[in-house]
Amino acid sequence: MVRAMAFFSVFTFAIVASAQNPPVKVKFHEPKIDIREGGDEPTGPIDPTVRVQIQNSGGMAFGLSADGIRLTFGTESIRTMFKIDGNMVYPSAPLPTPLPAKTPQGKARHGFYSAYSHGSLQITHVVEAVPTKPAKAGEPRRLDAVLVRYIIENKDNKPHMIATRVRIDTHCNNDGALFAAPTRPGKILDGVELKGKSLPTYVQILQNPDLKNPINMGHFGLKFGSSMVGPERFVCTYHGAGENGWEVDIQNAMGDSDCVMYWKEQTVQPGGKITMAYSYGKGLASTSQGDGRVTLAFGGSFELGKLFTVTASIDDPVSNQTLELDLPAGIELVEGKRVQPVASPGPDFGASMVLWKCRVKELGEHTLRIRSSNGITQTRTVTASRP
Repeated sequence: MVRAMAFFSVFTFAIVASAQNPPVKVKFHEPKIDIREGGDEPTGPIDPTVRVQIQNSGGMAFGLSADGIRLTFGTESIRTMFKIDGNMVYPSAPLPTPLPAKTPQGKARHGFYSAYSHGSLQITHVVEAVPTKPAKAGEPRRLDAVLVRYIIENKDNKPHMIATRVRIDTHCNNDGALFAAPTRPGKILDGVELKGKSLPTYVQILQNPDLKNPINMGHFGLKFGSSMVGPERFVCTYHGAGENGWEVDIQNAMGDSDCVMYWKEQTVQPGGKITMAYSYGKGLASTSQGDGRVTLAFGGSFELGKLFTVTASIDDPVSNQTLELDLPAGIELVEGKRVQPVASPGPDFGASMVLWKCRVKELGEHTLRIRSSNGITQTRTVTASRP
């Protein structure tokens, strides 16, 4: 099944042709965005007030509060560890840098990033405020959670293995806050590991361990489809639980809770890139916000036999994203592969560009489609005609 959203805008302009013929008149009809069933569709307006407070430290450590809820004990409570080619590594990343205030498309951004290199692996840690799902249909979505990403790029000529572990000294206005999950209905989770079929899309943290009266609540987002790799295990444990290298002991919280998330070991191929991610905040993050959105622009001439360009600007590309251009019979592809990979935008986390050059073979109404590997298809209908 396909769901559709229409964005209403009509552009008309004339392109000057030779003196022998009147210029071609070009009309761009309203765009249409189709989201494949199972895709994460953003719904509702966004309240621009930023309700998360990120307390930064070095080494990819930070603390978090949201909308009056203290979600971690302190400013270094969220701590990251990697296992790289079998060796355990604590990143020595510097204090993070603020993200650019806006993307090239004008979308506001709030958050930080830091970079860490281990041999030929480049790991970029991004903590960014994102909107959450509204409590009621039609309500504005609040910026009361963060999406945390580890963008891992292999600059080597051989593959490398990497796994990630995040341990959090949790709080939720109660140092001994406990957990709940939709895969364990009606139960309070204490000293529990969630994995396999018991690993849910999200885990809740409750100020008061009572599902009917939690007082305040936070949410961990754990699953993101094919664009980002979520954790394979979520452990509810005690802040003082010991560690045997990679593994943290699973114990009852005893008034001082921790949680630990583990990502499965991944192979990063030479020149390859993967993104590991989770979200945390008061609400449950709407992960479709921003990632991999495509904006189209057209340039050049729509005169018969002349070249025009189709330029796709991709806002914060998702891992291994590709774009496919589908042309009608009246337009031919002259330059650029039909399916193209989307490159990393670089350290400024802006937009990436994909370009095709095309030629009109016959005048009339033409429908072009750009299909993204993250499940979104953008359709543009163009009419090229003589006055």
